[in-house]
Amino acid sequence: MARYQLKKKCLFVEAKVYDKTHWLPTDVKKPDDIKSAHLLDKSTKPATYLKLNDGAAFITRFIVMGVDTDLIPKILISEYGSAAANPQQEVTNVVKMLLPRFLTKRTYLRPHHDPQDLGEGTHSGKYSLNFRVNPFNVGILKGPL
Repeated sequence: MARYQLKKKCLFVEAKVYDKTHWLPTDVKKPDDIKSAHLLDKSTKPATYLKLNDGAAFITRFIVMGVDTDLIPKILISEYGSAAANPQQEVTNVVKMLLPRFLTKRTYLRPHHDPQDLGEGTHSGKYSLNFRVNPFNVGILKGPL
């Protein structure tokens, strides 16, 4: 039951373009010079990165989100079925590849609150959605791009 987070100055770059009509990733990578997902380490000068194939990128995405590493093999089985021959070993290999350069153990900063019912109330169901841009914000001119 290990959970990880990226170290400071590290970044996971997906590099896929999503089809906006279905929100599914396409095979096109953007920018064109980035051919694969990677982990960027900006703590080094110049910044270095570790290229990931699609399988490692799929697993890394969940590790970076903080998903428990014991659950990721179940996600692999759910996504790929029997094509994932040894999902636990795949997750272990990716974690070993990323530790200690990119990952640290996840820290918990929020206090836990037991779930409870806070009662019922009524609501009008109307929400005021304000998308206006403040033209002046503390002396800095701000406007739509």
